[in-house]
Amino acid sequence: MSVGAVLLAAGAPAQAAGRGWELDAMSVSAAHALSRGEGVTVAVIDSGIRTKHQVLGGRATEGPDFLGETDQKEPWYGLHGTIMASNVLDVAPGAKVLGLRAIRDKEDPDYRTWEQGLHEAPSKNEAGSVANAIRHATDNGARVISLSLGSDTPFSAYDPAEMDAVQYALAKGVVVVASAGNEGNKDNRVSYPVSYPGVIGVAASTPGGGRAPFSSVHSYVDVAAPGVQIWGAKFNGTGRVSGQGTSQAGALTAGVAALIVAKYPKLAPRQVAELLQATASHPNRHDPSTGYGVINAAKALRAAAKVAPQPLTLVGAENAGGHFGPGNDGTPRLVGQPLDASYLVVAGILALVALAMTLGGFLMVRSGRRARRRTQSSVPAAI
Repeated sequence: MSVGAVLLAAGAPAQAAGRGWELDAMSVSAAHALSRGEGVTVAVIDSGIRTKHQVLGGRATEGPDFLGETDQKEPWYGLHGTIMASNVLDVAPGAKVLGLRAIRDKEDPDYRTWEQGLHEAPSKNEAGSVANAIRHATDNGARVISLSLGSDTPFSAYDPAEMDAVQYALAKGVVVVASAGNEGNKDNRVSYPVSYPGVIGVAASTPGGGRAPFSSVHSYVDVAAPGVQIWGAKFNGTGRVSGQGTSQAGALTAGVAALIVAKYPKLAPRQVAELLQATASHPNRHDPSTGYGVINAAKALRAAAKVAPQPLTLVGAENAGGHFGPGNDGTPRLVGQPLDASYLVVAGILALVALAMTLGGFLMVRSGRRARRRTQSSVPAAI
């Protein structure tokens, strides 16, 4: 998986907000008059789920542990995944969640060793846990996949196995949603799996509709969803607790996708993405901060009634369109995306400095040789 497989939950609150504001911001109550997500399974590929948590109300089950562990009863197990499952179900209360563990929580005693191993050999990722989880979800009835995780390296974390798994899911009619990342006020690194073609990339928004300061800014951002002061399941307890991150924004968007798929099951994944974009807060203007704007569940469902289903296609195919906005998304199929411009600038400066030092050393050596020749020629020759 992408290096680090980071759980995309940010730190301190970015902006004060009322409890439950996120559902109003996405017009979820109005959407429930049209769909509540009945009959749809959303696969939450994450750190595991506490399926008995009171907030989940028996609507979540767990599939295989793709890390090959048997530690589901440990007190730290499933922190992040349980919160994400609750966010999905808040939007789509009639849906079911399938939890598939493919990454570790930071509270996991093995987290540090696991993360270090990913940095050393990211493509191995414990035998391709995320890619395998995506394929399992696809083959076991999931119609939406929620990926609130991503890479945390300045270098490309592109993984062909993950890319193929995403394309496999899309070709089977599965909507794939991923968080944009929390690097917006740091290095703003390119992240995977959100960068893969066909994935719906989600930024985190504030109550005012703008970008949350931590939300990554890239052309792969399709839409935004609430990402600050989001109320999710309280881990190791009952009830709820406030949190923030593009993780929450991605999970909420996966819930909206479930509402659409439940009502209109024949729509292709790219059509679901287009509906979210066309009914967001600024549908005629794409920007890398919030994509086409904050999603609106009720508008998307009403617009979906007028859309004729189209055949499934591989989004990564040439001229198939993509998640960057209009046109081909430009993601290479066999190699990673280029580094951000900032890294290229720094690399260019360092290269120029190195070249200057090399030339300087060459000139000094050459000058020294000339000086020695002049000194030798000034000595009187023996007669």
